[in-house]
Amino acid sequence: MRTELKLAGFGGQGVILMGVLMAQAAGYHEGKEVAQTQSYGPEARGGACRAEVVISDEQIDYTKTLDPDIFVAMSQPAFDKYIEGIDTDTASVFVDETLVTEIPATVKNLHRIPATKLAEEKLSNKLVANTIMLAALISATKLVSIDALKSAITQNLPAKIQAVNIEAVDLALAHCNGQGGRDR
Repeated sequence: MRTELKLAGFGGQGVILMGVLMAQAAGYHEGKEVAQTQSYGPEARGGACRAEVVISDEQIDYTKTLDPDIFVAMSQPAFDKYIEGIDTDTASVFVDETLVTEIPATVKNLHRIPATKLAEEKLSNKLVANTIMLAALISATKLVSIDALKSAITQNLPAKIQAVNIEAVDLALAHCNGQGGRDR
């Protein structure tokens, strides 16, 4: 089965890292076929960026997303820019509700995750909002295991930030298990 993810936000939010970690968790740690692509504007921080991940049990013949099953928006401009290419009747849509506040009622399968708020208030580090969002997505979809995500974190991130990212995963799981993380 082919599953397509489109992750979007602005430069500096770790959107590209989210795509890399998801691809590594699925490919290296769970033996699935994966393809990961990315796109970002000329600005290092603040410009639009996007990552796409395709996960499949079979060989992937096209590496771009055609009809994303999952859409993640870490900022309102990213949501506004990319929601037009998403089938809001069938796709699971995950938003950082701290930064994405205007969501049309046509989005059927909406997951509001206060990723930036949790990162700032509970971990005093807004840079792990991406990890909170990714863990919430994994918790809801079961695309890969949480252990695979944690392994990808420890193998890809510098030692000095591994612990806070693992904490971010656990915080996301506690939030999702306590509140559900799903709106409509």
